[in-house]
Amino acid sequence: MIAGLLHDIYTYKKLDSTDHANKGALLAKKILCSIGSFSSHEIDKISQAIYKHSDKTNIDTLFDEILKDADVLQHCLYNPLVHVAEYDKDRFRLLKEELGLI
Repeated sequence: MIAGLLHDIYTYKKLDSTDHANKGALLAKKILCSIGSFSSHEIDKISQAIYKHSDKTNIDTLFDEILKDADVLQHCLYNPLVHVAEYDKDRFRLLKEELGLI
């Protein structure tokens, strides 16, 4: 849940999505460390998922892939007026197949 909430934190904070996965991972790590409620392992896992969430072409850990899938669902379902990248559409189609939705 925390990874999902923070995955676009840099974009929202700076209103700039340039290299937002990398910059967001660093910002999320700083936030999570300051809260003091997460272990270093949890912080690393969450930060890594945020760092990798924009790279939909590589298969990473299960945790990373869940965040990527959630990101794709948000892109494809949240606002139908916003352009969706082809790689997100492809992953969305595969995700719907995997979940038995088509």
